[in-house]
Amino acid sequence: MLYPKVGVPIIGKDLLSRYMQYQYERCLTRAGASVWLLPYYMEPEQLETIITTCSGFLFPGGTDISPELYGQHPLVGGRKKDPARDNFELALLEAVTSAEKPFFCIGRGMQLLNVAFGGTLMQNMKTKQEYTHFDIWHISTATHPVELEPYSLLAEILHTDTVSVNSLHHQTVDSLGEGLLATADSPEGFAEALEIEGYPFSLAVQWRPEYMATRSLSQQKLFQAFVTACR
Repeated sequence: MLYPKVGVPIIGKDLLSRYMQYQYERCLTRAGASVWLLPYYMEPEQLETIITTCSGFLFPGGTDISPELYGQHPLVGGRKKDPARDNFELALLEAVTSAEKPFFCIGRGMQLLNVAFGGTLMQNMKTKQEYTHFDIWHISTATHPVELEPYSLLAEILHTDTVSVNSLHHQTVDSLGEGLLATADSPEGFAEALEIEGYPFSLAVQWRPEYMATRSLSQQKLFQAFVTACR
């Protein structure tokens, strides 16, 4: 397939969301994909059509996932949630994994994967971090190292056991979802990448490679490997 179709849920309509969306589209098209933007309000039969039509799916970053979805109450003063987006993306992810389609989860997308498989999130990791994990001022540059698990999909793609990444999150995986493997860790021990054990192509990273891909060949390799798996 020359230009595989990759489905990407729409993040939002505001200017920041559109800028974020553009970063994913740029990286995917650069890797040779055709991008299909998916709205939240799809009916179940439309979802079935999308699963059949698209060769792979990217789950992007964005707002916090509603804590009720992993059995917790929201923290006082917590950030804005988007339940409609949560519900749509969870339904889409379930359909994607049932069909064993290739997928790439980024930032919030990795947290969504963990919640979908029964895991939980740490709602505020600030008190346990050594590095600044929400660094919007250095979004296109590496701010901390990550150690990769040998023989993981991530290590296979990047051909290394360590990589330096950016960081734009204040939440992280707490208890790991059933059937998931943590394939990269920050110096503090936070999960920085996940994959599904035995799945054809499942890649999830906590950092934001879309902002680094222009300057970093290794980060663009993640999109390239994903699009190649979609062919």
